[in-house]
Amino acid sequence: MVLAVGWMLVMALATVATAWLLEPAINKVFLGKDPGALWWVSGGILVAFALRALGNYGQSILVTQVGFAILAEARDRLHAKVSAMELQFFQGRSTGELVTRFTFDINRLRFATANALTGLGRDLVTLVALVVLVLYQDWMLALLAMLAAPLTIVPVRRLGRKVRRRARDTQQEIGRLHALMSQALRGIRIVWIDGRAQYMSGRVETLIDRIFRRQVSGERARTLITPIMELATGVALGVALFAGAQRILSGANDPGSLTSMLAALLMAYQPAKRLANLYSIVQEGLAAVERLFEVLDMPPDLAERPGAMALPPGPGRVRLEGVRFAYDPAHPVLESIDLTVEAGETVALVGGSGAGKSTLLNLIPRFLDVAEGRVCVDDQDVREVTLASLRQRIALVTQETFLFDDTIGANIAYARPEASAGEIEAAARAADAWDLVARLPRGLDTPLGSLGGRLSGGERQRIAIARALLKDAPILLLDEPTSALDTEAERRVQEALGRLSRGRTVLVVAHRLSTIQDADRICVMAAGRILETGRHADLLASGGAYANLYREQSRSMTDADVE
Repeated sequence: MVLAVGWMLVMALATVATAWLLEPAINKVFLGKDPGALWWVSGGILVAFALRALGNYGQSILVTQVGFAILAEARDRLHAKVSAMELQFFQGRSTGELVTRFTFDINRLRFATANALTGLGRDLVTLVALVVLVLYQDWMLALLAMLAAPLTIVPVRRLGRKVRRRARDTQQEIGRLHALMSQALRGIRIVWIDGRAQYMSGRVETLIDRIFRRQVSGERARTLITPIMELATGVALGVALFAGAQRILSGANDPGSLTSMLAALLMAYQPAKRLANLYSIVQEGLAAVERLFEVLDMPPDLAERPGAMALPPGPGRVRLEGVRFAYDPAHPVLESIDLTVEAGETVALVGGSGAGKSTLLNLIPRFLDVAEGRVCVDDQDVREVTLASLRQRIALVTQETFLFDDTIGANIAYARPEASAGEIEAAARAADAWDLVARLPRGLDTPLGSLGGRLSGGERQRIAIARALLKDAPILLLDEPTSALDTEAERRVQEALGRLSRGRTVLVVAHRLSTIQDADRICVMAAGRILETGRHADLLASGGAYANLYREQSRSMTDADVE
């Protein structure tokens, strides 16, 4: 930035020198017919233009570099902030709206910053230097010519505020548009099958129309600044020309000084106009900054505590003590949860929808933080250890399997990118996914496409299990991994999960009770509490909540078979 400002000063001084050299060009060359003056005036103008060109190139390159550096740093800070937020931060916001802040808002910030640097460094210095030259040539005439300048301040400020409001509204609408487009494209099959394509198109068109109207309104306000500045410049030139000619006729001034002064006023028009437009550009940038700092100023939900240590090696024992959690403080999702899962033990969590099973699971890798109590892994409070070391010890397989738009090998090796091809193959075989890999045209190097859409649900799930196997973490969290699968896919996935669970501490959220009958313990949850705990046979024999769930599910399956 310092170097850029230095080049701007060179450019500004060269511009002023060009205007100043018109005085000796008129008085000494054209009127005085001095051949010696012709050489140094012509050479001076050539040198001034060369320095102006060099200064313009130098400041443009450096300002561009500064702008992109600010863009990169803002993206880094925003990503770091978003990565440190709890899961509920993402649950309350659309992906499209967040992506807009990474793209549209940050680009607005870069554009405004680069223009602000250029305006304040080049245009302001040039304008001040030209004003000094005008005052030097004829201060009385200069003050008279500049009387129109204050009249531009009030309308330019009002127009700038309008531009800022329209920019903020436009950015919000673009965020909504991105979110809507993301939903429409990801749910395209539902849109088609339910005959809602025209409805979705209508919603998109409505948003696009609102964006169009706000952009036109903002641009109309911004464009008004130019005629205002042109009118002010015309008034200044007219006054200067009329009064200057009167002074030349009276002998109080000479033609060279007036020509130099008029040239300086003309040269001042462009930087003055750019500075006026800069106000509206900065207002747009401030609208983007407001949206960025809405996120950046949020306290990090999952900030590591000062002095957090790495989780020491251990067998993977998990303990929850007096845990309470609530998205809304008045309505707790978990209440008074006490649960210990010994190393190598498999514990299943069952219960109706909204019982708090998945929320409990999300507390262990610290996707969420408890409101009361504590969660421990190998007797270490998860809030006291580094997130990286905690999550390195945990593998996760969920109902909604996420695959990246990459090769099948890269998806399996996501947690261990340094894994060899042999290790990846072994994990795929253990997950019963090698037959899938073998029939793909390029094997492990086959691209999967967006969200692994080329694969069936069971195939995606087996890839996710291979990923967990390769990670080889001592703690395994399973969140209804087979609930969306058909019978054959469920059988193959269950066999793969059995191999994955051996020797590991496993917490599994299950909807189908038939899949967890061999669990070491089953915990029945309702309304955020654990109602009863025991083995499958013991819970059936007790005739409690689990027995009721089992009977209802068995009856539903029987009715479905009959139908």
